[in-house]
This record gives sequence, structure tokens and C-alpha cells, in this order.
Amino acid sequence: MKPINALEIKKSYTRFILHFIFLSLFSIFCIYLFFAASDREYTLLDQKVKESEKLSSLRKEINTNFDLILLRFKELSRYRSYNANELSKQAILLEDIQNANYKIKDLIAKKPAPSLSFDLYEKLNNNVGAMANLQDSLFTSRYSIESYRDQLENCLKANRTAASRIRSGRFGR
Repeated sequence: MKPINALEIKKSYTRFILHFIFLSLFSIFCIYLFFAASDREYTLLDQKVKESEKLSSLRKEINTNFDLILLRFKELSRYRSYNANELSKQAILLEDIQNANYKIKDLIAKKPAPSLSFDLYEKLNNNVGAMANLQDSLFTSRYSIESYRDQLENCLKANRTAASRIRSGRFGR
């Protein structure tokens, strides 16, 4: 048997205790980093959720305005006669369409980052604006045609009345 070397045993125990303390501290540090990383991850996920909710509410508001525009266009297509009351209602509907279109433009300007969906919204917005202007122009043209038709009918009545009076001899000799 070998003799026991007390100095070597003491040195080994000290080395073992130091290694044990170092590994314990290292494992505690790793556990701390794990929880710190998960807290940071929760913070980042919370930011992403808030950003997604903001984007979702922005898209929902844009879609609501597009639905309003569609509803106004459907209401606008119902008008057929050209009296002052209906022309007033048509003007109000066209104004609602233009206002909703401007709101959509403002909402599109608030987009957080460029995306294809907002490009589509922008194209739809431009098309709605052109369509509203075209609709307004059509109503103006229809109203002008209707007023010209009324004027022609009045002229025709006046001509017929004058022709019948001339035939009956009232304006004659």
C-alpha cells in the first residue's frame, strides 16, 4: 500500500470544491440567462402583438370604409329619375364616397411598413376616386340630357301650339 499524502488530498479537495463552486455558479448563471432570455422574448412578442393589432385595426378601418363606399355606390345606382330631390341625394352620396375615399387615403398614409396589401388598398383607392368622378360626370351629363330633353319637349309643344293656331286661323288675316 501507498502511504497517504495529506497535502495531495487537501489540494484535491480544494480543487474539487473550487470546481464545484464554479460549476454551481455557472449553472445558476445559465438559469438566469434562460429566464432573462424568455422575459426578453415575451417583451419582443408583446411588441409584435401590439404592432399586429395596430395593423389589424388599420386594415379593419380601411375595409369598413370600402364597405361604406360599396354601399353608397349601390344606393347611388338605384336613382333613375332626375328631379331636384334625387339629385340632392345623389350629391350627398357622392360626397360620402369622396369623404370615405379621403379617409382611406389618410389611413394608407399611416401604414407602418410597405406591404403588398397596402399597395392593393392604394390601387383600389385610386380606382374608387376615378369611379366617383366618373359617376359624378355621368350624373351631370344625364341631368344635362334630361334638361335638354325637357327644353326640346317644351319647344315641340310650343311649335305644335303655334302650328295649330296658325291652322285654325287665329294669327292669320
